Amino acid sequence: MPRFVQFVNLLLNDVTYLLDEGLSKLIDINRLQKELEVNPFTLDASTQPPERREREQLLATTERQAASYISLSNETVSLLTKFTLFVPDAFVYPEVVDRLARMLNFNQVVLTGDKCKNLKVKDPAKYRFNPKELLSMIVDIYLNLRAKQAFVLACARDGRSYRKEVFLKTLVILKKYSLKGYQDIDKFEKFVNAVEEAKLQEEEGEEALGDIPEHFLGTAIYTGADIDPLMYTLMENPVILPTSKVSVDLSTIKSHLLSDPSDPFNRSPLKIEDVTPSTIKR
Repeated sequence: MPRFVQFVNLLLNDVTYLLDEGLSKLIDINRLQKELEVNPFTLDASTQPPERREREQLLATTERQAASYISLSNETVSLLTKFTLFVPDAFVYPEVVDRLARMLNFNQVVLTGDKCKNLKVKDPAKYRFNPKELLSMIVDIYLNLRAKQAFVLACARDGRSYRKEVFLKTLVILKKYSLKGYQDIDKFEKFVNAVEEAKLQEEEGEEALGDIPEHFLGTAIYTGADIDPLMYTLMENPVILPTSKVSVDLSTIKSHLLSDPSDPFNRSPLKIEDVTPSTIKR
């Protein structure tokens, strides 16, 4: 399974990159189309102002890039949907589950939030962009992993993008456009409630712990604290890196090594076999 987890990490890299680039290109197209609408008159190419010709050329280039990125992102998200259905356990390893949850939550916000209007372009099918279908595939991934508590917790821990109201808005869209059947909508609603409950429990736990001392949250390298210096979260399984001598959580360094086989603090070559358990005193 570890080798497959490496594949999962690469798949997440591809999905994150393609969606980010594709949706960013749509935002650029939206802006360029609006700029060109300021002067709607069709002019002969020889009489068009240089600025307009440059904008039209840039629009044409951006449209080609958008079609390529979005087409690939559709295929990759579809592949991710299939894999999470057939091998869900591979997606809840500590090394990848938080990245997956953050990616899904973020793109759900993009597709349903206020910024969604920036994705509106003329003839979206030209770029193979179907926001409802893309949102539906993202919901499929949530549904495929809804029974995995590690995934539920990862979604709840995402302080950047997780908001219950975003999930509720997705539910409204699913019902309004009949993107899912009654059973799937019911399952998704129960999943949303489970994530919110997990978030509330985590917040209660943080309140019980009290404030984290400021010197634990600094940028200085240290080896004796409970706080992971990369993620700024409480370490559950601290280990020491052999050359930098920094203590990090085992899941954090495993996740890092999937993409970069080096110590994040001094760039020395590093393998997971080289780390040793920390002797942090609690």
